[in-house]
Amino acid sequence: CETWPNCSEGQFLEFSSPNQSIEQINRMITGLVSISVMAAVLGSLRRRPYRRDLVWWSLSLVAGVLAQIVLGGITVLVELHPLAVAGHFVLSMVLVACATALLWRSGQPEGPRRVRVDRTGLTLSRAVFLAACALMLTGPAVTGSGPHAGDARAERFPFFLPDVARVHSINMWIFLALTVTLLTRFARNGAPGDILARGHALLIVIAAQAVIGFAQYGLGVPEWLVLTHIAGATAIMCTVVWFHLGLSGPRRPGWNERRIARAVDASDPSSPPITASA
Repeated sequence: CETWPNCSEGQFLEFSSPNQSIEQINRMITGLVSISVMAAVLGSLRRRPYRRDLVWWSLSLVAGVLAQIVLGGITVLVELHPLAVAGHFVLSMVLVACATALLWRSGQPEGPRRVRVDRTGLTLSRAVFLAACALMLTGPAVTGSGPHAGDARAERFPFFLPDVARVHSINMWIFLALTVTLLTRFARNGAPGDILARGHALLIVIAAQAVIGFAQYGLGVPEWLVLTHIAGATAIMCTVVWFHLGLSGPRRPGWNERRIARAVDASDPSSPPITASA
């Protein structure tokens, strides 16, 4: 579609080629996303009790969709330059992360929160999240250098495809190694079962995405596997955000006092017990 917001001269909708059909379907999905975002904003505004954090998370989706519309127009005007296409994908992953955070926070009570794991585990989880974010950058570099970057006339990144694919693969192995290390530590330290369950789900998604990636490379990057790989990237972003957010929970009344009491009792067995406030 070369005349955004129309598809061709004088035609708002057109499905005469595969690339036009893909773009038109994408626009329709964007319309559905926009309706869903408006519903999220209205829901957060009408929710009782009112939650300011949910309103801000829902408004972040509004900002993201508006930015996507503008970026979509720019992507067409620059004739599917891979940098614009990559930006379109990265912004989509940001929207997925914000939507996941909104969903998580809407199911959590308002108020102060506490970390449910040790400091090293929290740091490792942050490293896992950063490795996932890096994947969302190295992946588009591979796509933008390969045969499916836009259409046959679109510009490509000036990278040697095997090299950027290797960088992306190394990124995936680092992501996987960090996740396995983190889950092993949590299992040994007796982390809560729900945290381990979400971690195992993340591990399964990572393994599935790795299999798809290696299959892509081995089969010569067939088109249908590109679509599957994008779906896998979306699943990774959802699960890694969901996992990381689950490492904290509501701070129960008197939680800090009980922790202090346990610390005092452990350091001085002769000290009288301290009663935490309810």
